[in-house]
Amino acid sequence: MKRSILAASILAATAAVAGPYDEPYSIITVDTLKSADPNLRKVIVNRVDGVTITTVDNKAVVAPGPHTVTMDLPPRQGFHQATQADFPLETKACTRYYVAAKLDSPALQTWTPVVRSQEPIGECMRKFKIAKTP
Repeated sequence: MKRSILAASILAATAAVAGPYDEPYSIITVDTLKSADPNLRKVIVNRVDGVTITTVDNKAVVAPGPHTVTMDLPPRQGFHQATQADFPLETKACTRYYVAAKLDSPALQTWTPVVRSQEPIGECMRKFKIAKTP
């Protein structure tokens, strides 16, 4: 009797702990590619929907839908403080978003968060049988 209760509680606990990859997902990550545009800068994804990003590779795995992304632009030459900005992002299932900062001017600390590019996540599309959209 005790063993069956223990086994049932272990199974229930395991089922209740679903990971982010168990359903269709999106990834918000930093764009690390160099740009020919001197006003495009690498950022740090700080939070998504108020949840701090703690991964080493600075990416957030989220469910598809609307999100608020908080990004930090590290200090650069001539400036001593990092700046932070929030922006809304509507994510699609099985899509990776590369984010960056677009400086208003190299002489200012004002900037705008941008999605520099996006790409389908093939593994997610195959796993959840999601058709590629044109």
